[in-house]
Amino acid sequence: MILQNYLWTAQSFFTPEEVARIHKAADKLPLNTSMIGQENQDADSDTGAIDEGIVDEDIRQGGNKWFVNEEGHMPQDIVEKIRVALKTACDECDWHHTIEYQENPQYTIYDAQPEKKKGDFYTWHTDAGPLKYDNGMHRKLSMTIQLSDSDDYEGGHFQWLEPQRKFDRLTDDLKIDLTDSVRTIPHSAKQIGSVVVFPSFVYHQVTPVTKGTRKSLVVWFVGKPYV
Repeated sequence: MILQNYLWTAQSFFTPEEVARIHKAADKLPLNTSMIGQENQDADSDTGAIDEGIVDEDIRQGGNKWFVNEEGHMPQDIVEKIRVALKTACDECDWHHTIEYQENPQYTIYDAQPEKKKGDFYTWHTDAGPLKYDNGMHRKLSMTIQLSDSDDYEGGHFQWLEPQRKFDRLTDDLKIDLTDSVRTIPHSAKQIGSVVVFPSFVYHQVTPVTKGTRKSLVVWFVGKPYV
């Protein structure tokens, strides 16, 4: 699928005071070791995060906490502002998705980890697996809210892949350098409170944090499958 827009960003969409309240709410939640899915399941979901995930530090290293929607962990005005960000992104990017509901947000923590081979990271992946949920739904859009000031850490770059038109002319002897498809988030979107929205099928990664700590809030939005 070729899109006109693969990513939407809004610098400092959430105020520092709102970000501080997200941190305060997260302080009350238990810390988990970040996992990846197995057997085509996505560990980053409100049903599979603990029971079906596995730890694989060759793919993902870090920690996270879960805001449970039904338990009111997230302040309601923040929930409403997340919805505003989603609608604005869809309107400006012409993403005509019908969203049925929002999954439990994930508070992610990436530390430099000087005692390990490299800092926390999450290598290339998509947020939408090949299997539908039990309710027949599928992840459609993903959102990341920057909760750290850009001066709080080094590394930890959000990157994504965009298909190049040269892929349309592949031949048996043509080699493609995927570095031509890698995009790195602009510095403006690393400002605290900034928001990034993208289709959940887009491949993306967070590069290793080399200094300090990077925190973010990740939210997924679910709707009916494309086909």
